[in-house]
Amino acid sequence: MIRLFTLALLLASAGASGAENPPAPAVHENDLADWDVAALAAGDWAEHELAGRSAPATTGNKRPARRLACVAVEADVAWVEVTMKNAGKDWDGMVLSLGARKSDGKVTKALWGRSGATGTEVKVGPPAGGPAVAPGAPKPTVTASGTVTKEKMKAGSSTYECEKVELETQLTSSCCDEHARITVWVCEKVAFRARLDEKVKVNGLEAETTWNGKPTIQGGVVKRQVSIGGALEIMTLLRHGTDAKEALGRPAKKE
Repeated sequence: MIRLFTLALLLASAGASGAENPPAPAVHENDLADWDVAALAAGDWAEHELAGRSAPATTGNKRPARRLACVAVEADVAWVEVTMKNAGKDWDGMVLSLGARKSDGKVTKALWGRSGATGTEVKVGPPAGGPAVAPGAPKPTVTASGTVTKEKMKAGSSTYECEKVELETQLTSSCCDEHARITVWVCEKVAFRARLDEKVKVNGLEAETTWNGKPTIQGGVVKRQVSIGGALEIMTLLRHGTDAKEALGRPAKKE
């Protein structure tokens, strides 16, 4: 399923998690909706550089980078640790651990703390996004058109054989009209698999979609571009692997 969300996952801070730690980021049930949680194996990880309005460069013109790492799989729950570089002091040395159900990808548990310590529980909020609809207003409509081709994409010092998926979406509601263009390059050799198939959702709404070709490759994201309202967000692969280790401890289960 292709879903349209901001690329700068969890950059904003909200709430407190203990006097010794910076405020924890806001966490939502759909924070891992772009990723194929069911396919994750312990050890899978990928790090991407972020660029755009929601991920501005920091001092020294350094771009933020986000690392997602599946560090454990327990029954129906995959634990994914999120760490950031060049994203401000609130993220220095900090780890956000998300427990997501493999059956539907929904985040149900979250921990926040310093690397090497035991995490503190963070409240998981309802899904983020979704159009504002006035009572009694018509149901929003969402349409999309997609094209799938093959293309080589360079990321860092490597060049990847990719499947290129281009989407244009249109959401129309009583409050707004929103047009977006999304382009994703995926490669089956890249770890931490994206959730990508024929179904398209925009802000939680399934779109009526026409396709020229169909997504076939199951793999990780080499590059993704999202353009909405003239603002361009870009995510580019820096490195990936299958040897991730747990950095944030989880509290012992209560008997």
